[in-house]
Amino acid sequence: MNQIVSNIKPDIKFMPNGDIHLTSKVVSLLNIQEGDSIQLATDDEEMYMYIHMRNVKEKNVSGIARKASKFPNYLRIRWTSLCRKIIEMDGRAEYAAYRVGDPYEKEGHRVLPIITRKNYAAERD
Repeated sequence: MNQIVSNIKPDIKFMPNGDIHLTSKVVSLLNIQEGDSIQLATDDEEMYMYIHMRNVKEKNVSGIARKASKFPNYLRIRWTSLCRKIIEMDGRAEYAAYRVGDPYEKEGHRVLPIITRKNYAAERD
């Protein structure tokens, strides 16, 4: 029997080395700029991301976006403890890779839901 391989690409990856990879889709939906700090939150079993602070200058703030490559709109965030927590919570693969939903307003923030029911990293392992 042949296995059907999905060619759907995840929008956000949480890596064991502490890097969070954001695609241009995520960056543009939240209008994340280099130097912005993000936060993740959960509510009613939904996980979502939002911008916590813009243009952060302090070095002790977690979740600050930085350029990932020479291509525009690809950003990375270094947050080792958050990555480890999400990978452990998921438990299906060595890293976590998810799609995102449509952004909406919640408590004065534009939030982006992270669809965690399917970990695309588990399909590749």
